Amino acid sequence: MKTKPIYEFGDYRLDADERVLIRRGQNVPIPPKDIETLVVLVERAGHIVGKDELLAKVWPGVFIEENNLARRIFNLRQVLGEGPDGRKYIETVPKRGYRFVGSVREQSDSQESAPTPATSDSPQPDARAVRRKSIWTWALAVVLVGAAILLVHHFWPTRDSSSQKVMLAVLPFENLSRDASEDYFSDGLTEEMIAQLGQVQPSRLGVIARTSAMRYKNSKESIAQIGHELGVNYLLEGSVRHAGLRVRITAQLIQTNDQTHLWSESYETPLTDILKIQREIAERITQSLRLELLPARSHTTEVPIQPEAYRKYLLGLNEFRKGTGEGFQSAIRDFQDAIAIDPRSARLYAALAEVYSESVPYYSSPSVAMPLAKQAAQKAIELDPNLASAHATLGDIHLLFDWDWKAAEAEYRTALEINPNSSQAQLGYTDYLSTLGRHDEAISHAEIVNHVDPLALDSRNEALWAYYFSGRLQETVEQARKAIELEPEAGLPYAMMALAAADLGQRAEAARAAEKAAQSGESMRNNVCATNCSPTILATAASALARAGQHDRAKQVLEHALELAKTRYVCSFLVAAAYTDLGKTEQAFDSLDLAFRQRST
Repeated sequence: MKTKPIYEFGDYRLDADERVLIRRGQNVPIPPKDIETLVVLVERAGHIVGKDELLAKVWPGVFIEENNLARRIFNLRQVLGEGPDGRKYIETVPKRGYRFVGSVREQSDSQESAPTPATSDSPQPDARAVRRKSIWTWALAVVLVGAAILLVHHFWPTRDSSSQKVMLAVLPFENLSRDASEDYFSDGLTEEMIAQLGQVQPSRLGVIARTSAMRYKNSKESIAQIGHELGVNYLLEGSVRHAGLRVRITAQLIQTNDQTHLWSESYETPLTDILKIQREIAERITQSLRLELLPARSHTTEVPIQPEAYRKYLLGLNEFRKGTGEGFQSAIRDFQDAIAIDPRSARLYAALAEVYSESVPYYSSPSVAMPLAKQAAQKAIELDPNLASAHATLGDIHLLFDWDWKAAEAEYRTALEINPNSSQAQLGYTDYLSTLGRHDEAISHAEIVNHVDPLALDSRNEALWAYYFSGRLQETVEQARKAIELEPEAGLPYAMMALAAADLGQRAEAARAAEKAAQSGESMRNNVCATNCSPTILATAASALARAGQHDRAKQVLEHALELAKTRYVCSFLVAAAYTDLGKTEQAFDSLDLAFRQRST
């Protein structure tokens, strides 16, 4: 006997007992934790469900980081789409939780015996009938697919059967040192393995980028669930114990569909051999996957790194990834210290170049940071011409500072030839194509980034400009909403949504989104002003408010941006745009003149 009703909303039926979601008579495949989250929200439809309550009900008795819940909500929104009223079924209530806003009907036990129509003329079966039908359908499909595979192997050359790219994710290596201050080492090793694997047989092996992979740090999700969420065939997981000048690493390769362990190995080595061990792990993975290709090229020069320099390098990466002004400055100091210890290591110069380049436009003026970035990138390439990250950073400098389109294209193409899995190179090439007005190509590369880094907010933010400048205003709004689903407190997606909505003539929506961006931009977290309170975001929000007819509020937001700009860099090009939207032509020309001198982009 059922203890819970069947819920209906839109085209969907949710069996809370069986944990089955049905749409128009067909089962909707959905991971267990996703459907448990959906059940809690639907049972409380119309009411706010706090984040703590959701975490307690979906993961009872287990400590789970909040970003795991955000991923469940993101997945559900992608599966459910929009309701009959054109809105997403799940609404975010900032700083509180989530609310299911669809119209929900409960089906009682007496109603269950009678079929509920999915459309006006087609009956909708109950959950168990659908499941039985699905089993037989699946069995038939297996037979047909098996026959097709036999035919393909009989009539098709073997080499063509292995032409598809397989996808792999490197899960965050576990820190076994029992000291949280050593997390930087295990996190840095994870990032290094992702970069190393991205350059191994890239035409056949796709590797999920760092940002998405790191979201699974301390996650309790199953291998199958992570594989489904990231769309990967294989996972590399492991642990690291760092003690003095030695390190012990364990790694294992797992097939996601059946959790088969394909390969496992342990290494104990001095830190001087750490790069050699990383390459050996990469080679073992490709051997395990039996990729029938030409031997992989060695993309990095075999130069061992000094242990203390490597430690400083990983500390710098840890600070860099915090995304704060203080973190950028700490990273620069760490990388400079590492270079002083080991001036032969190309990766140290490449990292220094990237942090200088990425500090623009949120924390540094291009005229200050870009020449330093260029010098470091050129030194990295001089030491190792096959370092993809250095070529990608140099491409950014040529594009955004030198305004040398030809040189920028050459560097991006070189970076992508070395490592097509590099989200940094793909995003840079997206910006290059968009700058030249090749918008369709730009969007295609932005979509590649979304594939290899599906949970990354930064890459989605960067792609928003490509959508907007291409004139795809409705798509800009949709992409901004996806970014907000990943991080509801992010400021830039709201600002971009506001701009696009204003250009579409949707003044009320533009004003609401611009206000969200402005509120986010004016906020402080832990007394640290991160990218959310960037004056650049505030300037963008001011433009949108002016276009939406909110001139007084636009002036307030712009004044606040200019006040922040006394201590932080603001993109003068965007300030000029805000002045133009406010009808202040003289100030707009002054800002454009400053933008030209600062090389603002």
